[in-house]
Amino acid sequence: MVPYLDCFPEELLRHIIRYCQPYSTTALEQTARRFREVTNEPLLWRYYCLSDFKYWAQEHEFPKKVAGPVLSVNWKSLYKSKHLRYRATCRSLDGILATQTRRLDKIQTIIDLGYDAKDALLQNFSVHPEVEDYLARRYYAEALLTSLHRSVAVREWARLKNGEELALDRLLGAFDLFIPKSGLKSLDEISDRLDGISMLMNLAYPAIDRLTTRDKARAVASFLRVNNLTGIEPDKEYHCLEHNFLGIALSDPRHNSLPLVSATIYCYVAQRVGIDARPCGFPFHVHVIVLPPSGCDVDGNILEAGRQGTPMYMDPFRSDLDTPVADLEYQLAFLGTSPTEQANFLGVSQPLEIVLRCSKNILNSLRHLAQISHKELTSVDVIGAKYAAIWSSMLLSYGTRPTEFRHNLQWLIELLNTEFPLDIHLVEQYVIPLIHGLPEYQDILQSLHAMRGMDEIPRRVKRRSSQVSEIKYKVGQVFRHRRYGYRAVITGWDVECGAGEERIRRMDIDYLKGGRHQNFYHVLYVLLGFCFGYVFDADLVSSVEDRSIRYVAEENIEHMEPELSDIPLALVFVAGKYFKRWDELTKTFVSNIQDEYPER
Repeated sequence: MVPYLDCFPEELLRHIIRYCQPYSTTALEQTARRFREVTNEPLLWRYYCLSDFKYWAQEHEFPKKVAGPVLSVNWKSLYKSKHLRYRATCRSLDGILATQTRRLDKIQTIIDLGYDAKDALLQNFSVHPEVEDYLARRYYAEALLTSLHRSVAVREWARLKNGEELALDRLLGAFDLFIPKSGLKSLDEISDRLDGISMLMNLAYPAIDRLTTRDKARAVASFLRVNNLTGIEPDKEYHCLEHNFLGIALSDPRHNSLPLVSATIYCYVAQRVGIDARPCGFPFHVHVIVLPPSGCDVDGNILEAGRQGTPMYMDPFRSDLDTPVADLEYQLAFLGTSPTEQANFLGVSQPLEIVLRCSKNILNSLRHLAQISHKELTSVDVIGAKYAAIWSSMLLSYGTRPTEFRHNLQWLIELLNTEFPLDIHLVEQYVIPLIHGLPEYQDILQSLHAMRGMDEIPRRVKRRSSQVSEIKYKVGQVFRHRRYGYRAVITGWDVECGAGEERIRRMDIDYLKGGRHQNFYHVLYVLLGFCFGYVFDADLVSSVEDRSIRYVAEENIEHMEPELSDIPLALVFVAGKYFKRWDELTKTFVSNIQDEYPER
């Protein structure tokens, strides 16, 4: 005889229900009053919240709820709210994949959900290859995730500009959210990693509380240097782009970082052991200023009432010993600074100044990268790095550096149009209010309206008919370029060259055997020499001029029927921008742009 559920004691029912899905638990509740209490247990729905969702929008204050009394939260209601947002994210993503029209509103719907959308996006990114549109789903889920991360970063910098007090590690960690290579998934991960270092510091120096401020400061610097957490290895290039990012410095086993980042790591750990340490904006090289506790000097000597102790200076990038202030004053005098300027340079730098300095360092590294021949050696997406530096510099220099602001504004709009169209909502929210009244205002506003207008208009349908029956190749076919040898995928076609006269002359198209009056194809490819080693950003290359779309004459196309494993992974990933999946039978990509090219 099979026992019924209502025969089981409460304890056993609770145990069984923990293995049920939330929808099954809700369905069980509807079957009998007997199950009403056990299916509404706060601990059960708290468990569901913790097990089903990893990322939560800040508005939920989820860590605070988890740490508080269980009965103080309506966990079932919280789960329901989060689940509805999960489903809304999936519906919007499905809508983005269904048509090329009206995508921007769906994108904004997802981004507005913040981290409540992240679990759904991650699940869609990880779909199995047997899913009918797995390439498209992976591509757009990742594109939305990176746009979501950028929106979080921009919001932090905007809050700083508005006068809010924010932790420096979060403000610098925001740069990493533009760089997939850092692996940073939330700003909380930065503080978690730094807290882990601080814990190890306390284990290494269990009696550190008994030391003077000077000895504590030296102990922190020594610990960080012994564990290779500050500075740059001798064989590494100082201006290497990776050295500008706090998240990369913390996660990479070598932990290389510029002085600004080393100083930030030092200050965080020092503050955790009771030292008032802050960045000092010394010219060309960030130091740390260590302030003595009230009533004492840095050596623990008691001072007279009302007297303030003299601060000490550390250079954790270079040394575990303190730097004599006389040495710093000598360097400033050599630079010709006035006494007032010296006082400013030897004082505490505000977070806004440090963030602006970080953005300048990134741009300097990019200029240095442009001057060397081994660009492919960097593993950081240079366009994302430039984009981060421009956003932070523009937001934080507004009102104080008008020339720099307008220069960055021009760069930002160019990158928005060419590389980051999903971020149009960020420009509308944070940039448009800043530029009202500037000469550029109307032009930029019209540009944004044009982008939204184009998004609303259905694509012009290009059908194969008797007039265009001579089109030899189809959307989704893979080919090798006869002249340059790269492999690419066809994403569209024209009966004859549709480029402007200037481009036709510049590319010597009339010198081709078939000239301008042969079929031309829009193609997707990845220039592997400039793909910076991170498959999630496979469509980003070294510069705006080296994007992943090309226009190829039919005579230069050599059709291939490769195995999927023979196609570069970066190209397979970025193919999701236009295609649903790979068809092993036909050796082609299956189109997801049928509304524009209705081919079979």
